[in-house]
Amino acid sequence: MTIAGSTAQSYETKLVEKLRQGDSTAMEEFYTIYRSRLYSLILEQVGRDETVAEDLVQDVFLAALGSLDKFRGDSQLYTWLRSIAFHKINDYYRHQARRPEPKKSPHDFDVTELEQIGDNQPAASTQMESEEVRQSVHQALADLPQDYQEVLVLKYLKDMPVLAISQIMGRSPKSVEGLLSRARKAMRDNLESSNHKS
Repeated sequence: MTIAGSTAQSYETKLVEKLRQGDSTAMEEFYTIYRSRLYSLILEQVGRDETVAEDLVQDVFLAALGSLDKFRGDSQLYTWLRSIAFHKINDYYRHQARRPEPKKSPHDFDVTELEQIGDNQPAASTQMESEEVRQSVHQALADLPQDYQEVLVLKYLKDMPVLAISQIMGRSPKSVEGLLSRARKAMRDNLESSNHKS
């Protein structure tokens, strides 16, 4: 096993060396070997959105090629790529959480789940009332701290399990559960205070 491991390690070292020299054959090899594993990993983390997964795979390879000098060979090449992939996934979800409400269609941002955090009543029947609820949910979310916004978006809008959220946010699952609990309470408080104002 040690021989196999050291053989793999020496192969990776040679591959990285060729990549640093800008060897185009090595780049093709690099892409061919790791692309499908990275794609599968990322696809699971982005709600099986193939377009997003493809984009993030490209980002990972570009980031890896741009920071090859940081690869010391202490870990396997795939382990290093995987850590870059999780950074890119994290950045993607942070961007999603910060993204302002799209003007074109309120349905692009489904807040049904978040509405239920603050109100167990049936959804409002008229379009105008439901639009008001949507706006108040958006505002309540926007007023939360960044980590509260992120955890709520990942959990309720992206429907991700706590374990996946913990990997993306770099927290333990227990810490994520605590953060979710505090974020839900803050969301409810924001919704209640906006209801009292209106």
